Amino acid sequence: MKKRVFLLFLFYSIVTISGKAQDLPFLIDDKVPDSIRLQDYQAVRKKFFALIHNDTQVVDTLLLELYGKDLIIKASGKNNHLEVSTFYDTLSDYREDSLPTIDYVIGYTTEYNLYEFHIKTLISKALFFINTEFNLEEAYSLAQEAYDKNKRFDNPVIAYTTKYIMAVLLEDSGKTKEAIKMYLELEELYHTDVINQIFKFDTDQYIKEALTAIQYNLALAYFRLHNYIKASEYINKVKEYADISGNNDFLSKYLGLKGGILIRQGSYNEGLKFTNEYLDIAVNLDNDEFSHSYTMQGIAYRGLHQPEKALTSFLTADSLRDVAGSDYFFSDFKVTYEYLHNHYKQTGDVTRQIEYLSKMIAYEEEYGKLSQNVGDEIIASYTLPELLSEKENAIKTLEEEKESRNIGIILFVILGLVAVSFAVYQYRRRVKLKQRFINLRDTYSERITTEEKPEEATAVTMPVVQDHIEGALSHIKPAQLEKIQEGLDSFEKKALFTSHNVTLKSLAIQIGTNASYLSKYINVEKSENFSTYLNDLRINYVLKELYNNTKLKSYTVAAIAEEVGFSNVKSFSTHFKRVTGLSVSYFIKNLSSEQDSFSNEEKDGVINLSDRVNKAG
Repeated sequence: MKKRVFLLFLFYSIVTISGKAQDLPFLIDDKVPDSIRLQDYQAVRKKFFALIHNDTQVVDTLLLELYGKDLIIKASGKNNHLEVSTFYDTLSDYREDSLPTIDYVIGYTTEYNLYEFHIKTLISKALFFINTEFNLEEAYSLAQEAYDKNKRFDNPVIAYTTKYIMAVLLEDSGKTKEAIKMYLELEELYHTDVINQIFKFDTDQYIKEALTAIQYNLALAYFRLHNYIKASEYINKVKEYADISGNNDFLSKYLGLKGGILIRQGSYNEGLKFTNEYLDIAVNLDNDEFSHSYTMQGIAYRGLHQPEKALTSFLTADSLRDVAGSDYFFSDFKVTYEYLHNHYKQTGDVTRQIEYLSKMIAYEEEYGKLSQNVGDEIIASYTLPELLSEKENAIKTLEEEKESRNIGIILFVILGLVAVSFAVYQYRRRVKLKQRFINLRDTYSERITTEEKPEEATAVTMPVVQDHIEGALSHIKPAQLEKIQEGLDSFEKKALFTSHNVTLKSLAIQIGTNASYLSKYINVEKSENFSTYLNDLRINYVLKELYNNTKLKSYTVAAIAEEVGFSNVKSFSTHFKRVTGLSVSYFIKNLSSEQDSFSNEEKDGVINLSDRVNKAG
């Protein structure tokens, strides 16, 4: 889970110092309109903060900048530099290039002796390096500096926050033992009166949830150290809280990590039960989390000597990691690359063998560099020189094969494309987003014109690995199969999937079959599990409705999610992006006006200071 590593800072007393409005940098060039400028300061201030608190996914950044400029000028004119710092710091959270603004606030707070706010801004900069630059060393250095400077004030909130950030950075950097030491120190605080100062304005339930988050972090850290006794001890504490509170997120995390522990211990069948249940109920996971789970599933199938299922799981894990991005690392994933490399080596597919050798090399170079900087826990089954040597030999073999058919130039192009695809992926991302929208627009415009069914539309989907097993439905009677098929046809045509209460069990009852048969049928015939099948139907349905229903485009993202059956905005946004490759707000904005600037594609999910720390986990 994303680690809860931050509590909002206490409100600080307002102080007054001097400055000139005309000397203030990093403000929008647009002139503040009289409709804002002539309003009372407190009225504008209230609107400024209401704008970011109401709906962080659809913040009007232009209006926010205009409010901020007006407030900064007025606060500076009144010598209220704490307010000036506050507004600059808030604006930095919503700017594409926030670092110059953050650095300005750091210098500003130093000049005017705003010590505690200066510490807060150091934390902001640390989070910038975590979330944007992935520079863990610089982020850790800033968090350490903030922690050390806070000793002068002994602010328990800042001490707790910075220690939590450092623990997360140590864990993500490979220094797991040091991270555990800090997590244990944080856990110990929950048995002292200090915790009541840290969580001064929070409920007992919130405090228990924060403690459970630390205990989950400890379970995950011990898991990474292969200390399965301690990992089990802490993940069981997570389960206890999930049972008492009914917190499904912690229950999901318990299932995932418990499955991983059992699989690592060689209890493959039992571990698979937990892992598969985790994959069935965890609909809000990111692609990187799904990727890790499918890797563990593949390890279990490999241990059970079921090579076809293992291959399917590892290929799925690989495709999901490609979607998640090349900066996502976890040590178990080496097993995926090694398995796929060995599989294609054994089957004589030299091209695919080279592909996975390239991925193994890139993985070891990046992950090895990371672990060398901050830890030494990652041990590769292959050494980098061995991988480079094997790749060189594989390329020679392929060249010899191609040479015999006089198509050596094709080999050069293939290898070149493989290499270039890794190098230019991030640079072409923005262009690809726009092209995805155009393709999606053309596809659905054509579908609406010909009045095709929603399920016949072609959406941009992430790669899916087919697991065809002959006779997989042979144990189900033909009449029962026909009933399931007819039931699913009706379910899709009548758009019953937009109901909020659809579950595998309820749909099976509605069709007149059992959940096991229905699940197996969907897995085989639809080539996906029930959760993915259900959410794909909803996304394809909402795509068509957005073209047909002008009113729907004016809805908020939350309202659209509610309309098509999603329980929350995050789940809807995750599945929309998985299917289309686009964010919801980006798609709607371009659908309404294709002349809008493409640079706004990322601004539908703005992250505040607290969320940026959470994202660091």
